[in-house]
Amino acid sequence: MAGSAGTAAGGCRALRFEPSTPAEHLLDILGGKARVQAISTAAALGLADVLANGPRTVPSLAQQLGCREEVLATVLRMVAGLGFFDSPEPGVYELTERGHVLKRDQLGPLATFVGAPEQWDPWARLRDAACSGEVAFVRTFGHGLYDHVAADDAAASRYDAAIDAFTRHEAESLCRTFDFAGAREVIDVGGGHGTLLLEVLRRNGHLRGVLFDLPHVAERALPRLRGELGERVRTHGGDFFTAIPRGADVLLLKHVLHNWDDERAAVLLQRCAEALPAGGRLLVIETILAPDNRADLAAMLDLEMMVLLGGRERRKPELRRMLAAAGLSLLSMAPLVSGSWLLVAEKRAAG
Repeated sequence: MAGSAGTAAGGCRALRFEPSTPAEHLLDILGGKARVQAISTAAALGLADVLANGPRTVPSLAQQLGCREEVLATVLRMVAGLGFFDSPEPGVYELTERGHVLKRDQLGPLATFVGAPEQWDPWARLRDAACSGEVAFVRTFGHGLYDHVAADDAAASRYDAAIDAFTRHEAESLCRTFDFAGAREVIDVGGGHGTLLLEVLRRNGHLRGVLFDLPHVAERALPRLRGELGERVRTHGGDFFTAIPRGADVLLLKHVLHNWDDERAAVLLQRCAEALPAGGRLLVIETILAPDNRADLAAMLDLEMMVLLGGRERRKPELRRMLAAAGLSLLSMAPLVSGSWLLVAEKRAAG
């Protein structure tokens, strides 16, 4: 077994396993389940938030968090080995520079969601779905993801927090990448809680915004948005496969296309084009598949969309063709954050 000692972010000394045979390579990959669940458990327990206040012993952490000491020690050991915590002395742990990303105000909610039952359990049904064609989530729970979170408050809370955490991460990059100076009004199509719209309007004081989503989603988001932005923002409930409100010169479509098969995604893009004036812009944030078979984040998300929703990620030529079919021209494309690209499309003039 080959291995080399390396210094992880924040000064944590960890052993990095380097597989040297096909069997070791396979075993390393299969061990991913332990790494993911350890990180997700650490995030769910709020360990990074507690350790941000200074080093703690395992017994004191176990007592505060209501955990069994021996189980917590094993989780801490694994997460420290991945560089998120450090152990300056036996039985004592502290947060590393890398570990801050697991805090609840950063990507901790996303890590929590990844290990939760509504996200984790459907993966065990992938082999069944591969043969039946049924969405793995539906095969697991008997209904779709959105129906599930609508009926389960705890699952909805985890899901919303995960989406919001990653959205804040993307919004900062979006506002650096796209210049909203010439826009007057923005509609966030399928914008959920409105986190993206909220961040865009915070950073662009001249903009007005509309959150467009299903009626019960839009209604739930309104108090938060109005509390932050007052009359600059409003919500509109409806079905984006039927019609999207007109009047805005910019539409936002963040990680919505990948939820749907090609037929439904094409309808959605057509509705976006119908809502825009000639020269209006559609900002599409999506993951883009590489032209080869690299096992990168995009390939992983492609499989995840299939497991959870029956959707898929797409390659650049596919997205360009879909936009063109809806009467939209792709003007530019730029990376935002890991796993996300911004595609800027323009509504073509009629004729």
